[in-house]
Amino acid sequence: MVPPTTGNPIPLSLSREEAWVAHAALLDAGAAAVDDGDDAPPQCRPIRRIERDRALTPDGAALLRDALIDYLGDAPVRDRAPGRALLRRIDDAVDADRSASPADSNA
Repeated sequence: MVPPTTGNPIPLSLSREEAWVAHAALLDAGAAAVDDGDDAPPQCRPIRRIERDRALTPDGAALLRDALIDYLGDAPVRDRAPGRALLRRIDDAVDADRSASPADSNA
């Protein structure tokens, strides 16, 4: 059996505040993608998974990380602490997945 090419799911346990910040960051990133002409921005996929309390794909986690980086520069004060905490965790998860992927592909 061939392993999936999308990598291992990345589970997240989000507080209510972190989920709110993730949602806001991904919505902003999706809106920017639409403004740039993307009819189906990929940022919608992780939003759905977060709302359903499901693990993110590695690509979804990377999208969330990138969205958080952009969002936190101008985020409301209330979103900054939970956003930074989430960014640290998601960044660690993405880095761990990337470091594990080359070994997985050699198996």
